[in-house]
Amino acid sequence: MRPAPHAWLSVLVLAGCGAGSVRPAPAPPTGDVEATFDEQARARGRQDEPPAASPEVLRAEELLAAGRASEARRALETVVASHPGDARAQLDLGLACEMLEDDACAERAYRAAIAARADFPEAHNNLGLLLRNRERLDEAIAALREAVRLRPDYASAWLNLALALEERGELQPASEAYERAASLAPRDPMSRVNLGLLRLRMGDRDTAALELRRALPLARGNLAALQAIGNGLRRAGQAEAAADAMRQAVELAGEQVTPALLSELALAEAAADRGERAEAALRRAIEIDERYGTAHFLLGVVLQARGAHGDAVRHFERYLALEPNGPQASAARERLQAARRSARTSEGRPRR
Repeated sequence: MRPAPHAWLSVLVLAGCGAGSVRPAPAPPTGDVEATFDEQARARGRQDEPPAASPEVLRAEELLAAGRASEARRALETVVASHPGDARAQLDLGLACEMLEDDACAERAYRAAIAARADFPEAHNNLGLLLRNRERLDEAIAALREAVRLRPDYASAWLNLALALEERGELQPASEAYERAASLAPRDPMSRVNLGLLRLRMGDRDTAALELRRALPLARGNLAALQAIGNGLRRAGQAEAAADAMRQAVELAGEQVTPALLSELALAEAAADRGERAEAALRRAIEIDERYGTAHFLLGVVLQARGAHGDAVRHFERYLALEPNGPQASAARERLQAARRSARTSEGRPRR
């Protein structure tokens, strides 16, 4: 399941917090989180004013923005105990509970916000995303459809709806929802990334590559987006562009680069017929974590392709020692036998 931005309510921006999510995820669409409630209402040119906030609720929002979720929760529970119809307080309480990984509390709070104000799109969206994360897709889709019905220009909700639809196997409706999200938040790479990956899943490699290429210049500084673009472009047959995306991702990761990221770079470089670069990336991955089996397997493949059969044997053997039942175990055994035969032939002596 691909990660999606959590629809952080813009009240957090009021207190100076950047866009974020309860669970690790790419940054949300910029066009939907940088404005305050009031600014959003004016931009839409409608009269659906957001719920007013009492001083107590505003203080709780400052605590949320500072990451002090436990304090915010206590403050908001005090507010809703005396004012259960305060929709904004209930929604903030849901956010605090999600930050504390108390999903049951968050669901109760979001539903209370909706009960207090049925035409509150943020509450429907946040409830939908919570339900999606809990794999309750039918309920999630219903909530997200209501969010976009109430606010047709709600880019985050369209993206969340697309993800839920895709997870339920409704690929064409999901594609249409991704397209809507991309049109509403044209600076956000994730809608186009997910659209490209979905079109690839649907067998439309040309459209997939087009959308992923469109997303690439938007993804500067977004590691998750760059990695997804690189993976998708490679599978779409766009090796050069894939390698470019993966090199950007590795550069962005810096000292925090992972063996998995380097292995994905190696796959792209190999697909672009640059075996030396692929080998260098894989050796770097193994230097970081000698027990990362995938890098050993891929390095064996690269070495085997350039005729270094003895070295390939060692890496296939290491992969099988680390992951005897791993996803590449069968292929590794076949390649190991072939590499051993080739090594015996090239060395002119038996090799056990």
